[in-house]
Amino acid sequence: MTRLNRLAIAAGAASALGALAAAGRGVNAAMGGRPAGARLERMKRSAAYRAGAFHNTSRGTSSMPSGQRDVLRRFRDSAETRKPARPIPVVSASHEPRPDGLHITWFGHASCLVELDGARILLDPVWSDRCSPSQHVGPKRLHAAPVPLTGLGRVDAVVISHDHYDHLDMDTIRQLCQLTSAVFVVPLGVGAHLETWGVSAHRIVECDWEDGHDVAGMRITAVEAQHFSGRGLRRDGTLWASWVLSGAGGRVFFSGDTGYFDGYPRIGAEHGPFDALLMAVGAYDPAWHDIHLDPEESVEAAVAMGGGLVLPIHWCTFVLAPHPWAEPVERLLAAADTAGVEVTVPKVGQRIDPAEPPAADPWWAQLDA
Repeated sequence: MTRLNRLAIAAGAASALGALAAAGRGVNAAMGGRPAGARLERMKRSAAYRAGAFHNTSRGTSSMPSGQRDVLRRFRDSAETRKPARPIPVVSASHEPRPDGLHITWFGHASCLVELDGARILLDPVWSDRCSPSQHVGPKRLHAAPVPLTGLGRVDAVVISHDHYDHLDMDTIRQLCQLTSAVFVVPLGVGAHLETWGVSAHRIVECDWEDGHDVAGMRITAVEAQHFSGRGLRRDGTLWASWVLSGAGGRVFFSGDTGYFDGYPRIGAEHGPFDALLMAVGAYDPAWHDIHLDPEESVEAAVAMGGGLVLPIHWCTFVLAPHPWAEPVERLLAAADTAGVEVTVPKVGQRIDPAEPPAADPWWAQLDA
């Protein structure tokens, strides 16, 4: 081997090691921060916090998957149905702000833009290719983001439901911090992640359940959810929440991630009636039933909250469960028809007016034909 070849091999090895080191630093950064000081003291005052962690109200709620072998078997058996045969259609439309009324854009998974009376609220934005601490491994998008973050226009607030990777994405948060002057409204403790990623403390508002914050004439209120939190091996060190967005022009419920629990009638009575309910319908499985709504439970929850137009979220973008990719919306429509609940299923990136929802278009059914 010539000296030149040895130098080339050494250079290649050094480059590979450098790339691995950089990837490792990225993973460590994506883990976020740990609450401390005044933030931790405030967390300890929450009724949901005890013994060093947050807890669901319902006793006996399990956030740990059961029946691991059965889950693996279901993943194996559903391999051919978890992704569509054809590309998912994406609407890449203009997102110039609407000055009045209520408008909702679903960007895939749980990422949504709610425009109410001119205020623009971005919910659980995830623009990365993977929902993972690494962009080299982990669940990969089934479709492109409909619009780049630079094309979103003004954002008044970014609202986060909890700190799981498919709802809180480090790279997206860093970009939004630079591109917008938005305030970040998050559950208790999540601000530690944001500060680690460069968001200034004065732009972070942390909420316990039933806490609220006013942004651009809109009230943003955290309400109870039944779920869990954690990045890496950390569990339940930050709170999780659903959210209510309310203003003179309407009210919207955003489920985030949650299982079914008995608090929905109270949420509807105290915060409704709702013009639209953004309800998680996907990523369900018997192994984690307590912490993820299935489609029928989403309808049940909507009815318990007093009804309103249901827009399904938390499906279509990332493969996170062993069910067929479009099964959530098919089951949702069947359950909603039985219950007399109105549903709209927009294409990814399609802006809708809940007062005049688009005509039914089973676009997903055409992708496996």
